[in-house]
Amino acid sequence: MLRAGTAIGANLEEAKSAYSRRDLASKYAISLREGRECHYWLRLIKADQPQLSQEVDALLDECNQLIAVLTTTVRKLRAATIKTVVTSVLLLLTSGFLLLT
Repeated sequence: MLRAGTAIGANLEEAKSAYSRRDLASKYAISLREGRECHYWLRLIKADQPQLSQEVDALLDECNQLIAVLTTTVRKLRAATIKTVVTSVLLLLTSGFLLLT
């Protein structure tokens, strides 16, 4: 759990130096996967150690919030990347069409 939990922050730090929007989306997606893994481990700890339920519930809530933020961020980054690619393709097709006419 420690590895997954700390990997979230490490990947978000690495995202600060992303080369492109696509690279940024990739780094955030990795953080999202690590967040989901951390959530899994927390659920296992809760099931195995019921006496820690109150503390783990608070961490699970925090983890759920982080996953929600990362999910929204990844979706928006991917949508913007797709929009950029489609725009570029349309521009190429339009310029090619203008050359033919």
